[in-house]
Amino acid sequence: MNFLRTIWRIIHKQIILPFQESYAPIHEVCLGTTIGLLWSMTPLVGVQMYLGLGTWLVLRLLRIRFYLPIAIAMIWITNPVTVPFFYSLFYWIGKQVLLLFGIPFQQISFDTLLAISKESESMDLISGLYHWTIFLFDKMGLPMFVGGFAFGIPLALLGYPITYRLLNSYRARRAQEEGMSLQEWELKHVRKEVGLFTAKTP
Repeated sequence: MNFLRTIWRIIHKQIILPFQESYAPIHEVCLGTTIGLLWSMTPLVGVQMYLGLGTWLVLRLLRIRFYLPIAIAMIWITNPVTVPFFYSLFYWIGKQVLLLFGIPFQQISFDTLLAISKESESMDLISGLYHWTIFLFDKMGLPMFVGGFAFGIPLALLGYPITYRLLNSYRARRAQEEGMSLQEWELKHVRKEVGLFTAKTP
């Protein structure tokens, strides 16, 4: 039970609170979810944060806005604790896709994955991540990347409407608690940029 409480506290702090405490326009939050999930579901732990920041900078130059803290929160779904699970999942999905299209690759057994995972867990954080990374690119590269994108792209696309519905519902409850409509609450609290492309002038 203590373990489950710890996991819940991490989820609440790292994922739920950034949504609840955000006063960005809802479309920026939803797009942040999509971009964060897209990078999160790639086997690039260690550089995903930089990729998220780089995406934010490039899109700002194109006058497209998304809420960076939400993207970072989504990126943190894959972390040193969850990496073995997600990497195994990516590999399995990628393997099925490659087999379906008859593309050759080097197959890795589940026992091998489990052994590498245990070896990594027995090391300090930096050494464990390095051990995983070398194994990833040397033995699992193609299936991992194929599986990551095959899983991540649909998940990222679903992230937008799911975030919109959940956040809109949460903000509607906040508005009701303050005795106002959702539109009134947004006028009072939400940062004044409108939509994805434009900003309201003062």
